[in-house]
Amino acid sequence: MTDADAKPRYMAGWAMPVLVLVGYWCLGAWLQYRAGAYVSEFGYDESSHYVTGLLVRDWLLSLQLTEPLAFLERFHSSYPLVGIGHWGPFFYGIGGVWFILFGSERIAVVLLPLLINTSTAWLISRIALPHVGWPLAVAAGALFLLSPVVQLDTASLMLDGIVGLLCLIAALAWARFMSNARAGPALGFGLVASAALLVKGNAGCLALLPGLAVLIGRRWSLLRRWTFWLPVPVVAVLAGPWTALTYGDVAAGFRYAWGWDYTSVAVPAYLRILVDALGPAVLLLGVVGLVLACIRSGRSPHDAVPSSLAALGLSVLIFQVVAPAAIQDRYLIPAFPPLIFFAALTLRAAADRLAGSARRLDGAVTALLILLVLPAAFDAPQKRRYHVVTAAAQVWAHRLPDNPAVLIAAHDGAEEAVVAELAMNDPARPSLFAVRGTRLLGGGGYNTHDYLPRFETAAEVQAAIDDYSIPLVLLHRSAAPSPWRHVNLVEEARALAPERWIRLHAEDRDGERVELYQIRGNDAAKADVERLIALSAPRRLRPAAGPAS
Repeated sequence: MTDADAKPRYMAGWAMPVLVLVGYWCLGAWLQYRAGAYVSEFGYDESSHYVTGLLVRDWLLSLQLTEPLAFLERFHSSYPLVGIGHWGPFFYGIGGVWFILFGSERIAVVLLPLLINTSTAWLISRIALPHVGWPLAVAAGALFLLSPVVQLDTASLMLDGIVGLLCLIAALAWARFMSNARAGPALGFGLVASAALLVKGNAGCLALLPGLAVLIGRRWSLLRRWTFWLPVPVVAVLAGPWTALTYGDVAAGFRYAWGWDYTSVAVPAYLRILVDALGPAVLLLGVVGLVLACIRSGRSPHDAVPSSLAALGLSVLIFQVVAPAAIQDRYLIPAFPPLIFFAALTLRAAADRLAGSARRLDGAVTALLILLVLPAAFDAPQKRRYHVVTAAAQVWAHRLPDNPAVLIAAHDGAEEAVVAELAMNDPARPSLFAVRGTRLLGGGGYNTHDYLPRFETAAEVQAAIDDYSIPLVLLHRSAAPSPWRHVNLVEEARALAPERWIRLHAEDRDGERVELYQIRGNDAAKADVERLIALSAPRRLRPAAGPAS
């Protein structure tokens, strides 16, 4: 069947595309439910993305648009998880508007990653349709959603899904440019690439895409066109200043150093991740299809989609094994659509060789593609639950109007989850000081291995709590070992003066023990608001406050 034959059956109408999108939405929602997205707290980075989205939402609704830094300082001092600076502002703008339109409750929040990843799946199906026919194209989009990595991303408020969607759109814009060499598609690529970079630095892979696409497609003449270079000034103006200004903050979170030592570790690690994420059979088919596309792309200059998608896949892989931020499976999400597209293309070519152009094996090939990924799909991890939702609600039930502060002494990951839960329930944000134990009682750099406790004894910890007159302490411990020594010191402080620590709430589930205490004496004191603001203010805006004077 030719492209012209395929389009009238599927692309000319609206019913089938809408039906496919709804099907992807239902599949994604079921996968979210299975992962526990509707009941689990936000995880480590998720909490920061959520709180930053709340910041943008509340700033927009406050109409204090001329004083963003003052608003940010006060908000961050209450809920110290604002991620702007380490991450770009574009996604948070989307999140803030989303929260205004649909609410900031948990279910409304997780609908945003559902929309993002189902849109990517739908786009994969539309790209694949003219090449493989609609049954296999629909299966390719479903395969994307069924990948364990994408399942967890769909259940989480993370940045990698939207980076993947924007990278795919950018690749399509560049394919359009390679077909007509006009300024419009080149400008579109630059705008989308800028938006992606203003979400997360991983989108830097798009800098490699134009050159690789020209190399794969053997379109050397494009290099002489001024339109080929148009994205450079566009990205430089829109994303360059932000990237340069925040690089120091971003680099502070790198887990590795630049160089071969990182690359030699990253190559086999990311290969294992691809095998686990897509399954060995799909990965092999995708690699074979990508290689064949690189060989054959020059023969079909009018269809630049395979060249551009091959360039995207290679750009992501090259970037991730060179940029030493960390080794994370979700960083490879932008490479999944090209690999899945080429896997479907390889299967289609094999079926055509067996059955001829009649495509009598459509159903069998589609079923085979789904079966290849199902084993990995059902191994998808569940979101971790810290069981702090009820305790956070109890904080609000016992909040003191004259001293609205709570110290969070929690094991790694739960601290951020508690801050996000407290912010979610704040009826007049920001009206509470969520004091992070890692700020008052700990220190060090961005990464966990840089952590250092500020105090050596439980008596010193109690003195620091009293110095700030903090009336409530939320204590979380889990069965897993924690890198935070101050959590144990807080528990020891409670044991030193049990008459002062009045337990208000206790919960012990699935190895997670959560308790809320009121500190007698501090509950009668009035908060020193200026000191609390200084303690948790963004360190770029003012010097970090010490734990005690």
